[in-house]
Amino acid sequence: MAEENRDSRKAILEAAREGFATRGFYGTSMEYITKNAGVSKGAVYWYFPGKWEVYKTVISDEAERLKQIVLPPGVELSRGEALDFFLTRGEQLIDIFADDTVCRLLFVYLQLEAMRGKDDMAEFLTSLRASITEDVISVIQTAYPEGAFSVLGITQREFVNVFMSVLGGIVLNIGLTITRQEAGRSWRLLITSVLGGLGGD
Repeated sequence: MAEENRDSRKAILEAAREGFATRGFYGTSMEYITKNAGVSKGAVYWYFPGKWEVYKTVISDEAERLKQIVLPPGVELSRGEALDFFLTRGEQLIDIFADDTVCRLLFVYLQLEAMRGKDDMAEFLTSLRASITEDVISVIQTAYPEGAFSVLGITQREFVNVFMSVLGGIVLNIGLTITRQEAGRSWRLLITSVLGGLGGD
């Protein structure tokens, strides 16, 4: 029974993931989710109070999956390791988004709805970004002391904000205005220009 419940929940989230990516939150009905998951509407409400909770679970799970791949817990870097780490992890993330259109569209739709003034979406996006920012800052702090970025006129947090904004823009344009290879070169230029200017150990 427990395994059957896990399978039902997994099917619901997989159907919702596909729907939210291709139709957006408002274009994906609970009927769509139940039909494509092969479950009853009652089964969905057994696990989730409503569509918003399904959506937040899908996005949060997706963000956590990416974080575990790109930024595993317990990472500690020397300054000499930091440049290569952020180069390779950023390129890895670009590859993931380039290969997984569903994943990319989930975050594109989230940003679009937040930009359209949907308060719940904006608050959720802000919370998600804040959590990721803190995780990245904790890694940055293992390699660079608080004042390390002062030579560039920025703080650790400002660097992370630039890093996330540029990466988000790169990801958004993969396959539209830039190729995967161009995306990788853009990322490499940013990281080597900033972190390379801080020097190694």
